Amino acid sequence: MHVSAPASSANLGPGFDSLALAVDLPFELQDAELHQAQLQEPTAGSAGSELGWLIVESTHPAAVAYVAAGGYPTQSLWWRSPIPPGRGLGFSGAARVAGAFLALRRSGLGTAPAKQQAFMVAATLEGHPDNAAGSTWGGFAVAAGEQALSLAMPKELGLMVWWPQKSTSTVASRSVLTPMVSREAAAFSIARSALWVAAIATGELSALRVACQDQVHQSQRLANRPDSAEVLSELLAQEQVLAAWLSGSGPTVAALVPLGEAADCLAVQFAATGRTRVLAMNTTGVQEV
Repeated sequence: MHVSAPASSANLGPGFDSLALAVDLPFELQDAELHQAQLQEPTAGSAGSELGWLIVESTHPAAVAYVAAGGYPTQSLWWRSPIPPGRGLGFSGAARVAGAFLALRRSGLGTAPAKQQAFMVAATLEGHPDNAAGSTWGGFAVAAGEQALSLAMPKELGLMVWWPQKSTSTVASRSVLTPMVSREAAAFSIARSALWVAAIATGELSALRVACQDQVHQSQRLANRPDSAEVLSELLAQEQVLAAWLSGSGPTVAALVPLGEAADCLAVQFAATGRTRVLAMNTTGVQEV
């Protein structure tokens, strides 16, 4: 069996641990039986197929999720992915969703309940549900504890992402956050998080400039990453950018843009200081390939 789960950009500014967008960077996982069959008779691959397959070590997040979802610890698994780890694009979330989903589907569980249970396993292991929700259902994911829903994104939109060479540890990034926030800061970010949902649901995308503002976590994280802070500020100054934010724990900065020549030019413009890519939205979430 061969499954694929998409990367995700989480928080989207004010939606701390609750909002995420799924993008077409896949984490692919397959069992040993299929892997050996493909070595004998190669088949057409999916996105990211130019990357070589790697054996899943027992400590890999995909393996841990596979076992947590009921898979046999001795089962050999193989993975490949163009998602850059430690860059705030949900590598571990996608890996965990894929691992849990593969185990559940191999057990005979139907696709829909396997997705729901895979989300629960991945969210528990992640410690927060946003990336897991995006990788499970795709689109614009809204997660609150054990509940998660997904809204479709406009097809003409994509994500321009920028990241520097140095990665960021999620644990280290969360450690800089203060344990308390003011009522004013909480109200500010709650309102804008809700505005994100309303803007996507109604198609009023002009509201996203306000919706991506945050007073809970971004400024503290960006204080330790002046390179990311500078790129975020410059992106928000670009007319074609609908919204921009620190992606997950960072250091990646993401900008929501209309797909096309303008987005490609934007990626070239910011490539001088880091890696850039223009990514389409993922609409399916985790699936069998």
